[in-house]
Amino acid sequence: MDAELFRKVVPSQCLGSTWGKRNKPSNEHLAHTVRATIDHFRRVASLVVTTCLGDPSMMAQDRVRVVERWIQVAQECKILKNFSSPRTVISVLQKTSICHLKNTWGKALKNLRSAIAKTSP
Repeated sequence: MDAELFRKVVPSQCLGSTWGKRNKPSNEHLAHTVRATIDHFRRVASLVVTTCLGDPSMMAQDRVRVVERWIQVAQECKILKNFSSPRTVISVLQKTSICHLKNTWGKALKNLRSAIAKTSP
């Protein structure tokens, strides 16, 4: 999916003069390919955060499994030569709200953080 979005990006839409005008009411059509790419990554990031933090009844061991699964997903994406989604997943896992879950990271496998480092592009 990432590759499809990147292939559709029109380089001129990335330029400041076009990108800077995108928020004016009559310019919704400007930079639509760039917007689609950004929206995709926001959805991926939101999904990671929601699955890690969205259920207040989750115990640390449940969060460990969720974090481990996201790392596996990132590793699989990297194997498939999809380098942008792993970066998104790892960036979200390193956000303060998730990174500071001491019980989750404390109970995680010893090599969990090293797996993150290996997955990071």
